[in-house]
Amino acid sequence: MTTNAKIKRVQVLLMNDASADDQTVAEYLEMSKETVLATLYPFGIPEGVEEVPSMYETVQCELAARYFARRGGLGETMHIENGIHRDWYSSDDREVLAKIVPYAKVL
Repeated sequence: MTTNAKIKRVQVLLMNDASADDQTVAEYLEMSKETVLATLYPFGIPEGVEEVPSMYETVQCELAARYFARRGGLGETMHIENGIHRDWYSSDDREVLAKIVPYAKVL
C-alpha cells in the first residue's frame, strides 16, 4: 500500500476530520511505523528493514488513527467536559499490537 493510500485510509478511519490533513496523518503514520517495527522485531530491527510488511499495514493505519484521536491530551489522567469523561496515563494499544507476531532468531 502506498503512503498516500495509508493516509487516505487513516482519514477515513477518522471520519474525514478536517484537522486530519495529509502532513499530520503522515507524521502519525511514521510514529505508528516505529511502533509496529519495534513490536515485530523486539530484539532489534534488522538492517535494510525500513517499511512495515504489507500484512501489518492495516495495524499501522489503525495505530495512526488512535494516536491522532489522542492528540492534545498527552498523558491525560482525567478530563471531564460536558458529561464526557476521558482518562489515560498510558495509551493501551495491546489489542491492536496483539495482531503482530514478533520475529526472533535462535542462536
